[in-house]
Amino acid sequence: MIYVVVGILLGIVVGIKTNVTYNPVYTIYVSLIVLAIINTIFNILVENFKKEISNKNCLIMLCADILIALLLGFIGEQLGLPLYLAAIFAFGNNIYTNLKTILQNYLYKKNI
Repeated sequence: MIYVVVGILLGIVVGIKTNVTYNPVYTIYVSLIVLAIINTIFNILVENFKKEISNKNCLIMLCADILIALLLGFIGEQLGLPLYLAAIFAFGNNIYTNLKTILQNYLYKKNI
């Protein structure tokens, strides 16, 4: 758990200190990738509480989340529809649900 927190803090510090720019055309794709990564982090934390975690599952979850989100964004852009919003809502709901589960686990000291 401490490794996740340290990794997130280190990523934030490195992101603030480095000057990385990208084309504004890719803003939707970058936001979808960031949401997919945050979603995967919270999924991994919940699986860690359940003791069902493995490196293989983590990598598969991360790749699947990113690919599905980018696919929705790309198809939506080709059709002229904002399909990326479906990924944003799904990831947001999943992040909220996992955060609620993590907080309940810490507050009430119960196993998931």
